[in-house]
Amino acid sequence: MKLDSLALKLGFEKKSGGFSRSFHGYEVNLVGYKFPGAYVQLPMLMFVLDHALTTEDIKSLKKIVGLTRFVKESAGLKNNAFLVNGRFKNQEKLEERLAKITEKLSELNLKSLTHCPYCGEEDTDSVRIIKGATIHVHNACVEKFVEQVTTHINTVSHSKEHLAKSIIFALIGGFIGLIPSIILLAFAGIYSAWLFLLIPFAAFYGFKKGGAQKGAYVMPIVAIISVIMAPGFMFYAYYDFAMYNGITFSALLSDPDMMTAFTSDMVMSVLFIALALWVSWSKIYKQTLGQVKKDMQDLQR
Repeated sequence: MKLDSLALKLGFEKKSGGFSRSFHGYEVNLVGYKFPGAYVQLPMLMFVLDHALTTEDIKSLKKIVGLTRFVKESAGLKNNAFLVNGRFKNQEKLEERLAKITEKLSELNLKSLTHCPYCGEEDTDSVRIIKGATIHVHNACVEKFVEQVTTHINTVSHSKEHLAKSIIFALIGGFIGLIPSIILLAFAGIYSAWLFLLIPFAAFYGFKKGGAQKGAYVMPIVAIISVIMAPGFMFYAYYDFAMYNGITFSALLSDPDMMTAFTSDMVMSVLFIALALWVSWSKIYKQTLGQVKKDMQDLQR
């Protein structure tokens, strides 16, 4: 069901391009959210709060929603929002879920964000749709904030400070992400596409630890390291097998069956790491300056 049809069915009103409704003093947004690696957006309930969620807040809220997907987000302020699945097929159960969530929010003294997040004043003169949620703002505050952030991004995005260090750390991180695959192959004689997913995430984590700016070059660096690591791992596995059996690598591949197996495994490693990059791409991108630029563009609409 399309989001607008679902909103109409569940009593959400369209306000400034977003869908929201009030429930027990809280503003509830109905948004479309795309999970990393997913093909389509899923309808989710989004709550935007007046200050950041603590670790204890998140634990308490997760207990209330149970096994339902829980996603921490930022909307206007940092880590001040969350999304959960709703029971959209049953109006009564949806109301029950909203009642439990809003009751817990009240216990935690968390309130909906009603003031301008950029100055803290209540008397707003405009709204922005941020990640599907309606946020009340001052136009002047938005323009000032966008100008400050854009100036900062333009200043740091081309900086090469700590870049060499970050690339080295990314290589180390990529190798650490490869270790579970090495262990699995050594003890079980198999490899997993899901374990390959660790490689780009570990490489990106290493890059961040290096201290360089997360500019446009981050994604290509992570991709290149990942593509080198996966087939390199497979190449090493066959080379090690040849050394273990006391023959040269070329002698091993002179056997037609071994050559076929080697070619097949190399192709599969490339396909697996390509799948891993595809799944992790949006998750990693959200932590780069590219995502910040996109957020600034959305604010100006």
